[in-house]
Amino acid sequence: MNNSLLPLEHLPTTPLNKSRIVFIDVLRAYAILMMLQGHFVDTLLAESYRSADSTLFTLWSFMRGMTAPIFFTVTGLVFTYLLLKDGRPLKGNKRVKKGLRRGLFLLGIGYLLKVNFPGLLFGYFSPWILAVDVLHIIGLALIALIAVCGIRELLGGSLATWMIVFGVGTFLIDPFFTENTWDHLPVVFAHYFTRDLGSNFTMVPWLGFAFFGGALGYALSKKSQWAFTHWFPALLMAFGVTLTLGSWQMLVNLYELTGWHYLPVLFNNNYLFWRLGHVFIAMSLFMWAIPRIGAIPRLITKIGSETLTIYGAHYVILYGTWLGVGISQMVGYRSLDPMTCIVGAAVFVYAHIKFIQHIEVIRHFVYEQIPTWITRQYRLSLVWHKRNWPRLREQIADRWEDRLETSPSWLLPLVKVLAGRTKE
Repeated sequence: MNNSLLPLEHLPTTPLNKSRIVFIDVLRAYAILMMLQGHFVDTLLAESYRSADSTLFTLWSFMRGMTAPIFFTVTGLVFTYLLLKDGRPLKGNKRVKKGLRRGLFLLGIGYLLKVNFPGLLFGYFSPWILAVDVLHIIGLALIALIAVCGIRELLGGSLATWMIVFGVGTFLIDPFFTENTWDHLPVVFAHYFTRDLGSNFTMVPWLGFAFFGGALGYALSKKSQWAFTHWFPALLMAFGVTLTLGSWQMLVNLYELTGWHYLPVLFNNNYLFWRLGHVFIAMSLFMWAIPRIGAIPRLITKIGSETLTIYGAHYVILYGTWLGVGISQMVGYRSLDPMTCIVGAAVFVYAHIKFIQHIEVIRHFVYEQIPTWITRQYRLSLVWHKRNWPRLREQIADRWEDRLETSPSWLLPLVKVLAGRTKE
């Protein structure tokens, strides 16, 4: 039976077992779907409706702001968990090479998604290609997590402690990067340090979320069954609430203790530790609820495992990068009213869900059927060329010889050479 015709509750399900921490895939599915609607609304909702006085817009902005922190934190959790589950030192750990390759691959994909191929044909190179986005930072996060594991292996100590130290340190030094200019660096590198050039994300502070996720990954690699208890999600919830409600005061106290002049920048715009608290709260809710729901529809976990595919597809379709034409160009940047935007976002999200539901069929068509068809047509053209081209060439030459009898005499030998008739 075609699964596309089944309601969600009747779709094939993923059993909840302790060999795979399913809540991570569900959390990633939630985050990627929120990203889809968030990017759609942010790109197309008209400026006149973006008011802080609107409760709906404020709620949407808050939820949208959760997406990137969740992605970076889950990246650190998953990669560190898998790296440590291998059990071998870094030199013999297959996850190290795989992580480094994956990190470089994501950096390359981040740049590739911004390329306007028709523009390149006409010699146009947009500076926007150099801007840093989510994929660049996730790629760097994998490399940075391996580096921290290497430092811990070299110097000793608890990996969780190292991850938390790097996470806190990355957050605390954020004002150093935001309050200074980086014009002295080449543009391609400056994008990783400042948003002034048009980048959406920078290494600092966003790598910090991955480090905190790495600390959680370390804990679950030691005792993965903790994810299925009551107390561990409750502890994570307590950390989240503490950071949400108390991080501002903690930063103020730290400033009074140290007098470090960058700290007022942090507590006057306390979004990093505040957002981290929200991430911990969301993770604790998913961690506690998912094992108690029962079986999870496979489509949901499938969406969570295909985040890169969804991200790449939505980027090209919404922003029109590869072809220069996308939804934002056809509809008009920030031109829609709220109701039209809500309906459009729902359709946009639904289309990507159906895309992932049938991703195997699409991949089979793209990676197997199309290459097979091209190969077959190429072989048929070779056969046709060998069988029919000599005869066709003779016919063409005969016709031209007849026509050239009244034409300049120097053209006739040329036709004979092209036809292969060097001798009468």
